[in-house]
Amino acid sequence: MFRNPLSVGVDIGSHSIKAVALQQKKDQFELTAYAEVELTKSVINEQHSVNAAALLSAIRQLKKQLPWQAKNVTLALPDSAVISKVVQLDTSLNEDEAEFAIVQALGAASPFPVEELWFDYYPMVSERFSEAATTAPYQVFASRKETIDSRVTALKKVGFKPSVVELQTNALLWLTEYLAEVGSQYTQWGVVDVGKRHTEFCMKPEGSNAYHREIRFGTSQFEENPFQEEISEENKVERFTEQFAEQLKRQIQLYNSTHPRCSIKGLWLAGGCQSLISESLLKQLVGLEVVWVKPFEHFTQPKKLTLPVDMSSQYAVATGLALRGMA
Repeated sequence: MFRNPLSVGVDIGSHSIKAVALQQKKDQFELTAYAEVELTKSVINEQHSVNAAALLSAIRQLKKQLPWQAKNVTLALPDSAVISKVVQLDTSLNEDEAEFAIVQALGAASPFPVEELWFDYYPMVSERFSEAATTAPYQVFASRKETIDSRVTALKKVGFKPSVVELQTNALLWLTEYLAEVGSQYTQWGVVDVGKRHTEFCMKPEGSNAYHREIRFGTSQFEENPFQEEISEENKVERFTEQFAEQLKRQIQLYNSTHPRCSIKGLWLAGGCQSLISESLLKQLVGLEVVWVKPFEHFTQPKKLTLPVDMSSQYAVATGLALRGMA
């Protein structure tokens, strides 16, 4: 019997579904299980809608690879599937009036009817805001009900209990915050999650909201280029790393120009593209320390658990979600 409940992070991607299960053991977290189910075809389209039958089938396969006690799930939505907006509200409004004002603001900002959205909001607290101010900023997040409900329904049908829906960026930042706690030299590092179609670049500046940019660059644009077949593996890695570095340098420059007091000290790399990136070359090209995320190294493991032969960086989002569920 497990003394403490398991926290499961489920990362539903375009090409695979990953899960990481963590458990509190005294003052440490234990990696209880991890699993991945590759998808024969994409279950998510460009509008973030899912193929319900295909998603359910994949999640059933995933569930079989996890302990039966693994039920409490935190899942994520891509940032591009979420409307993020800061709304200024009168401080004299009661809760019902504040919610009405937020609905009105969403109605003006959303391309979808408000009736089709789930939304959440919270007041933004900062030392810069005076207690005597007549208005206060609220952070608002919203997404289509169909986008959330289709994922939640599939998870519930196989016995999972989804309780939290996070932004993918926040999952990555939960992980990097944990990594900074176990290794203080990694403070003020950004995280870059390299995907098939696009790359997520995010950072949590001290005292500010999370910073996120989606880069329209991924491994598929490179791998599907017919001219790449004519070059050697070594040259392929060098060429991809150079193209990737150009994308990153623009994002680093943009971030540093808007956050001069919290400049990036280094970069965590995540995703399943280790074979395409030269860590040493990338470090040289961007002028920063670059380290692959290896989240499984920072947890205890039961003796019967076999860790992946390659690095575990492709489980970064799922690990961050599992940490979020422990909070």
